[in-house]
Amino acid sequence: MNKHEIENKLADIFVKRFSMDMMGNPEMQNMKLLGTNGIPARELLHVYFDVKRTFGISIPEDDVADGRFDTFAHITDIVAKQLPK
Repeated sequence: MNKHEIENKLADIFVKRFSMDMMGNPEMQNMKLLGTNGIPARELLHVYFDVKRTFGISIPEDDVADGRFDTFAHITDIVAKQLPK
């Protein structure tokens, strides 16, 4: 699966959960998802499980603990690294 396909599937998750169009608003792809203008932490947890289920991957604990599961772009990179080459 190439990066564009990953982005599209991930974007579908954000549209369904939050009505956020990440592909139509590329500037949003590098914005922090949590924060005063972002989504609540409990909702990001739902995204975490959606990503695992959608892509059939496990997400390294280090990526979450180190704060890399924080933007659309970073999540795309995490997924790309976990998918078989």
